[in-house]
Amino acid sequence: MVDLDIPRLLSGVAPRWASKTACAVLGIGLAVLLRFIVEQITPGAAPFAFVYPAALMATLLGGWQAGLGTLIGTEFLAWTFVVSRPPGGHTEQQIAGAILVALTALAVIAVGEAFRVAAQKIVTERNAKLAERELLFRELQHRVSNDFTIVNSLLDLQRRRSTDHETRQALEQAMGRIRSVARVHHHLYTLPDIGAIDFRQYLSDLCTALSQAAFPPTGLYLRCHCDQAYMPRSRAIAVGLVTNELVTNAVKHAFPNDRAGNIDVRFQKSDSGWLLSVKDDGVGFSQTTPRTGLGTSLLEEFARQAGGTLSIEASNGTLARLALPPGAAQSSVQDDMGI
Repeated sequence: MVDLDIPRLLSGVAPRWASKTACAVLGIGLAVLLRFIVEQITPGAAPFAFVYPAALMATLLGGWQAGLGTLIGTEFLAWTFVVSRPPGGHTEQQIAGAILVALTALAVIAVGEAFRVAAQKIVTERNAKLAERELLFRELQHRVSNDFTIVNSLLDLQRRRSTDHETRQALEQAMGRIRSVARVHHHLYTLPDIGAIDFRQYLSDLCTALSQAAFPPTGLYLRCHCDQAYMPRSRAIAVGLVTNELVTNAVKHAFPNDRAGNIDVRFQKSDSGWLLSVKDDGVGFSQTTPRTGLGTSLLEEFARQAGGTLSIEASNGTLARLALPPGAAQSSVQDDMGI
């Protein structure tokens, strides 16, 4: 809803009375313009016809004071230059008409002011609710971040107490996944609070964080390319989790024994929609071996949340693709994303 309080919006630029006066002048100018057009067609017809729209517009923009000023100004001009102009003159009927117009215009101003006040109240309440929701949202994200830290600390404590190698390894993997999810959430919720996420910026930041946190000190290189794309926050989380899991898996499994290599992350528009691909030039995998681990289950769940289809194949290493429908993202933030 648009804020109709023009004087309040302009209070930092000009005094409030000046803003109201400007609204009244604008209303009078509108009436004069319309009167001028009508005079070219039917001179002298309906001299007070434009008092109502002019007074209503001024009231909505500047309040009842601006509406009253417009009423007085337009009635004076209509009486002076239309009703009383030579060779004719005003009659008692015209005087009564002018008085009636003034009274009904006052009623219009009252209705306009009531609507304006109600609209301002709605806008104020909406802004207060949005501010409260934003505060609660930020508090929630802070608590989620703290929860990630607490869970990770508890797992680390249990890992250090455990003497079984397999248990320690499982706990380390769980800690790594928690850190990965926390990293995805952190980078997403530090973005500006807008309806559509700039996914190019988000993916670039995520790849930078992955390079710093997940890569061992070997000759591994992560390259990232993303077409300009905007998508809803919930889908961006899911696609980010898929990217995070695929890159982490590549680092852990594709380059054993400190092998050097490259991992390429790309998000681009395709003929059928949008495509996320993560390719490495590592040792690859056997396509005859079933993939039923926790990582595979997580990837399938993240892909489902993103609304896409995930496929993984051996291609001089490993190539993973997440195919998304055309409506999953838009090339411009102005596009309607239904959010």
